[in-house]
Amino acid sequence: MKKKTLIIPGIIILFFAVGIFWTVHALDQAPKSEPLKNLTQKSVQQLSEQTKSTLQSLANSGGDTTSQKQLTALINNTKQYKLTSDANSTYIKNLTACLETLQQYKSGKADKKALGQVYPTFITSENKLSDITKTTQYQWFYAAAANYEQGLKQKGVITLTMVGDNSFGTYPETPEHLKFDNVFKKNNGTNTYVYQNCLPWFKSDDYTVINAESAFTNATKAEVKMWRIKSDPAHVAFLPASGVDAANLANNHTMDYFQVGYDDTLKAFKDNDIPVFNKNMPLITKIGGIETILLGYDCRSSQQSASYLAKIEADVKKYKKPNNLVIVNMHWGVEYHETPVDYQTQFGHAIIDAGADIIMGSHPHRLESVEKYNGKYIVYSMGDFAFGADPTLLSRMTSMFRLRFTEDDGKVVLKNMPIVPTYENSDGSLNENNYQPLPVFGDDAKKIVNELIRISKPIQGGVTEYDYFDPFI
Repeated sequence: MKKKTLIIPGIIILFFAVGIFWTVHALDQAPKSEPLKNLTQKSVQQLSEQTKSTLQSLANSGGDTTSQKQLTALINNTKQYKLTSDANSTYIKNLTACLETLQQYKSGKADKKALGQVYPTFITSENKLSDITKTTQYQWFYAAAANYEQGLKQKGVITLTMVGDNSFGTYPETPEHLKFDNVFKKNNGTNTYVYQNCLPWFKSDDYTVINAESAFTNATKAEVKMWRIKSDPAHVAFLPASGVDAANLANNHTMDYFQVGYDDTLKAFKDNDIPVFNKNMPLITKIGGIETILLGYDCRSSQQSASYLAKIEADVKKYKKPNNLVIVNMHWGVEYHETPVDYQTQFGHAIIDAGADIIMGSHPHRLESVEKYNGKYIVYSMGDFAFGADPTLLSRMTSMFRLRFTEDDGKVVLKNMPIVPTYENSDGSLNENNYQPLPVFGDDAKKIVNELIRISKPIQGGVTEYDYFDPFI
């Protein structure tokens, strides 16, 4: 009995001894954390350079995987240093807070205004340092927008971005210095020049559609009319370079250079793998597993008729099913009107009643009222966007419309429609277009939102609340 009594405690002691040995051994083998480094002026300069590069990568890619890894590495780099209370350390502390907020946007856990809460302190500390690479508020805004949009992504929810009138050329009477090709050349334009400020949205969504209001041709014989709009066919390459997926050709300018010009247009888009749609030429595609039909009609006052409306209604009924999505693009109304004329309202209601999920309008060359009718939206005009035929900015305010759809109980429904308030040009001019739309924040964004509210209020069902991302409010 005594031997057994001694053996059991011995085994227990041996067990604990072996456990302690392996624990010590494992700790000895585990990688040791590196001691914090001293923060030098050179390291602050390097981190500031990396910050600017990372913000640009996030914006330009729409927050892709590579840019997220770049952001993570930068945050880790900022945490390698001993920080004190000096100006350099304060800058790094505030920089880290802003960068971590960008990561929180990607996770979907950050409030919209999260960046705005830490940015003012950061910019104050950045301004106190002279020998570093400075950033701009726009760079932070676009990086935040890219990650915010990534954070909104949900399984089963698709996002489409719709924008208004686009042309990468002008009409012959445009002053030479304002012609699209001359402005493009003066600014050393590349294929992403036009939409470079829109990339956080174009690259992060599931599908982007523009209204291409131009003939894309080198033909010279044109219709005898005002505003003959022609773009270089080579400029269609702007679209795939910037994440644009499709173009609406249903308008009154794609035939400005007759059938030859229209055939050239179709070829240019086909050569760049950009599908198009027009009257009698629907675009049927799948977006995130949801069958989507894009229909387009040139239905200006001179074109509208009872028979034309009957055709549109028949098309909608032909394609619409409970579990698919039908988007109708209407080129209609009166130029520079801010509210719809009677036939637009009549047609819009009838098209929604026929089953369309949403109507996106163009032609007035300015933002026009937004109406909610029977639970669905009619955007009467999205305004001009990157429009070469608006050289003097007759209406500078525009917007991107972000349509988020999902399938619910076998039916496709609109989840929400946030907007991105945007100016038609990016250089601050009020009368000369540089053909580079600029998504905006702060007071500029409020002006555009207030304009949408002002012009929507007078109509029945006018929409007076708009959701948009602005971290700096």
